[in-house]
Amino acid sequence: MYLKQVEAVGFRGLNRLSLQLRSNMVLIGENAWGKSSLLDLLSLILNPEKARYQFQPNDFHLALEEYRDLSPENPVPKQNHHCMALFTFSESNKGEKDLPEFEQYRQLFTTHEDGFARIYMRASGELKEGKTHTEYTFLDEQGNQLPIKNSEELVALIISRHPVFRFRDARLQRHYHNVRTFCIKGEVCEADADVMQEEIRSVATLLQYYFLDNQDRLRWQRQMHDTSKLWNQVKSLCQRLLQDQNGLLKKRILYYLSSMFEPGERIRFSKQTRPIILFEDLETRLHPRMVAIGWELASHLPLQRITTSNSVELLAYVKLEHICRLVRYDNQTKAYQLARRDLSKEEMRRLSFHVHYNRSLALFSRIWVLVEGETEVWILTELARLLNINMEMEGIRIIEFAQSGLRPLIKYCKKMGIEWFVLTDGDSAGWKYSDTVKGLVENNESIYNRLLTLPKKDIEHFFFSEGFENVFYHLANYIPQRNQVVNKIIQRAIQRTSKPDLAIALSDEMEKRGVNSIPLIFKQMFYKILQLSKQQERI
Repeated sequence: MYLKQVEAVGFRGLNRLSLQLRSNMVLIGENAWGKSSLLDLLSLILNPEKARYQFQPNDFHLALEEYRDLSPENPVPKQNHHCMALFTFSESNKGEKDLPEFEQYRQLFTTHEDGFARIYMRASGELKEGKTHTEYTFLDEQGNQLPIKNSEELVALIISRHPVFRFRDARLQRHYHNVRTFCIKGEVCEADADVMQEEIRSVATLLQYYFLDNQDRLRWQRQMHDTSKLWNQVKSLCQRLLQDQNGLLKKRILYYLSSMFEPGERIRFSKQTRPIILFEDLETRLHPRMVAIGWELASHLPLQRITTSNSVELLAYVKLEHICRLVRYDNQTKAYQLARRDLSKEEMRRLSFHVHYNRSLALFSRIWVLVEGETEVWILTELARLLNINMEMEGIRIIEFAQSGLRPLIKYCKKMGIEWFVLTDGDSAGWKYSDTVKGLVENNESIYNRLLTLPKKDIEHFFFSEGFENVFYHLANYIPQRNQVVNKIIQRAIQRTSKPDLAIALSDEMEKRGVNSIPLIFKQMFYKILQLSKQQERI
């Protein structure tokens, strides 16, 4: 059994969110779009080390005007509020609920149309007249409360089977778990001749130093002045895991690492335990190479993990289907991720190579401007500068689509909540691309908000015809003639310099003439792009 879905209403920065979970998921999204609120919800409710969590006044989502009314004298909102978190657990295999280890809470399972039985556990909170009330219940498939007598015991059992462990920069001085000095169970803590045990001990030491133990930092700093040996041992352990065909080593490592956490009445590790690991911004402490080693190790372990990151390097290690993008709108936060068969194998291969590995920064952008070639990239970048548009600040990314194809890029944008706009040439190939765009635009939107087709065969010919022929003459070292061949002049100008040089030369000429010399169609195009980008701003 595993945690399949989380729904949150009215919790902290989440007005409303529904998120389908996977065995490995990387959450990306701008600040204040709900990543931390989601991790807080999971680590508070599914925390087996503490008593059942009771919602506090600061857990309730407030409107902007309500935040303004808060003060040190009046820290609690005047209005009544409600919050809810619904956790959906699913069988990993059909009929799993009939196994002996699920006998204690078999009564909680409800049927589902896909054949995998579900358990719905709800935590709801109410803020009324400054006081809070929290209730935990189990639901059936219609959302009705199940008449369970020993619900408190079953809630504790479910949480103990699916404990959440949160790994965050230890320097932030915030406790999530009670940790102790690592010791391989059943053995003494002295140095062991077993190389593999030393490798496991290195994993535990690094986890405690970087993410768990924020006490006695001076002692840690003395002990960890050189971590290269530890990282090499973790790398060696990764090689062992590649050879672990029966999975025994994976389970053994997970069992050993559990000794970092203080045992107690509410936390017991067994064969039925399916931990959920939260990694929060790994890149804040680790070099990209160390991130790669840690990510490789985590990928081998039998656990469910959720990672938040703003790291381009980390995304390069992650499959596109494991990336989930949170986007905050005025009344809800939406979670966007690829589902099976959203893209064909060939589309996924092209997209992964072109965008994922070479331009991972694009995955953090609000809008993709899709262009045919290199010249457009350079010229549009210069035009944005002349128009005082900071593309990085606005979340605008220009991407060539000639290598990967236009269709998979647009399909990916639509699935991941990324806005998009396409610029095509005016030749036969450009019109084919335009037809592709027309086939992918939603029925309720105008094609002109997504597409600009140049009135000339390409962007070079367009600028030549718009009064910038002197730039091409200069770069080509060409003297104008009566029966000149424009195409040859343009090609000669590019061959004698480069496409970036041509873009800069055109930019310098427009800057010299003034902003009014920028062709109107490009001013209109950037206006549309900015409007699309602002659709993702919080209202």
